[in-house]
Amino acid sequence: MKAVMKDRSIRLAVALAAGALFAPVHALAQAQSSAEEARLIEFGKEIFKSKAVCQYCHKWDASGDQGYGGNALSLRATQLTPEQMTEVVKCGRPGTGMPYHDRFAYTDKRCYGYTREEMGKDMPPAGNDFLSNREVDAVVKYLFAKDVGKGPATYEDCVDFWGKDTKQCDPMKK
Repeated sequence: MKAVMKDRSIRLAVALAAGALFAPVHALAQAQSSAEEARLIEFGKEIFKSKAVCQYCHKWDASGDQGYGGNALSLRATQLTPEQMTEVVKCGRPGTGMPYHDRFAYTDKRCYGYTREEMGKDMPPAGNDFLSNREVDAVVKYLFAKDVGKGPATYEDCVDFWGKDTKQCDPMKK
């Protein structure tokens, strides 16, 4: 019996030592992953803000409604999944003003199973700039991290979007 207990103690000590050895590596990998995720979200915000200019219709806080450039749906209240949102960013919304951002949208049947000829008058407009798959993924990641399902925007959200040194957020101060 003592031999069995000693054997278990040795295995437990080895397992604990191994865990202690690998824990810092795991923590480092998590920190790198978190930093990479933060960079991707920030990159997505810049695409939303400057390249795809989503903010002109969806507003800076993705709340939509009638705004700067159109009448857009609230992305804060959307029920779309990340996969569905990716498709909408790439393919636009037929019959609406939501533009497509995939250079090859509707050249084949990648968008909702239709070509440009088949879309006819329901063909969505082209975006002001086409986006790479990486850029689309970053925008979707940004929206789900910062806006989708988050409720009304806060002063902190505004500062995160516009920066500290702007009067844009003053009306939201409490």
